[in-house]
Amino acid sequence: MAGILSVLLLFFQNPTPPACSWGTAAEIGTLDPVINESSGLAISHRIPNRAYTHNDSGDTGRFFTMDLDGRNMKIVGIAGFAPIDMEDMALGPCDSSTDCLFLGDIGDNNRRRKTYELVVVRERPAFPSSISPDYRVTLRYPDGPHNAEAMAVHPDGTVYIATKDPARLQLFRLTRDQWLTGKGPQTLEPVLAFDWPMLLPDALALGRVATSMDIAPDGKRFLILTYVEAVEFFFDLSKPIPEQRAWKEGQNYRRVPLTTLEQEEGIAYLPDGKGFLYDTEHAIASRRARIMRVNCAK
Repeated sequence: MAGILSVLLLFFQNPTPPACSWGTAAEIGTLDPVINESSGLAISHRIPNRAYTHNDSGDTGRFFTMDLDGRNMKIVGIAGFAPIDMEDMALGPCDSSTDCLFLGDIGDNNRRRKTYELVVVRERPAFPSSISPDYRVTLRYPDGPHNAEAMAVHPDGTVYIATKDPARLQLFRLTRDQWLTGKGPQTLEPVLAFDWPMLLPDALALGRVATSMDIAPDGKRFLILTYVEAVEFFFDLSKPIPEQRAWKEGQNYRRVPLTTLEQEEGIAYLPDGKGFLYDTEHAIASRRARIMRVNCAK
């Protein structure tokens, strides 16, 4: 029995938090007024000072390139793409030499959609005003409709989608082979179910709603943004994960206090993993929507 237990302990991850502790959020810029409902955020790993965002439902099939501080914004349309409710975007590998932008038409407030859509475009130093998707994939859940606003891509090319449920967040994945093939509706695979009340017993309801997600460049951590704070988990999603009842705050996950913004819905690690940005859907009065940066405190 002792031998079996030893094997099981080795099989599951035994994560340790990074030495870095997060500092205080600071405003580094604002969004152009045309970005009036920013709902996703991605940061290039290959192009210095390059960030991406997009608007929420009601906008056309397009995204925006910009500097990390929001300057030098450019609009890029995606030919033939008319999203119903595009809610998040992420950056991940196309192959060994290039990255792709993944745009998730995954929102479903009324939980009535039968299928959802993922559009993938290859990253390039200079985008034209309009491009065609490199890959386009129809998605469905194995257990019926879900509303989701959070999506991320692992360094191995797997796409993860987190549902927007304040009681029980569910995490689903789409493998690299599925989005590369793209034939017929691709069924997402369930990975984890988070019991938010167990993890965050004193959090407000809005602090248990996943609005965006990102995976660290090394794949060993991931961030989930809520309307109130962020939660960072010290797991590699490509490896087996122990049962949630064994998780300990400070060892397996940690809460990250933020300067709370109205409708904060985009988060992304910096390329070195030693900082992250988050932003908001809304401007306040005459002030543009803010971009916030959090760096390692040590």
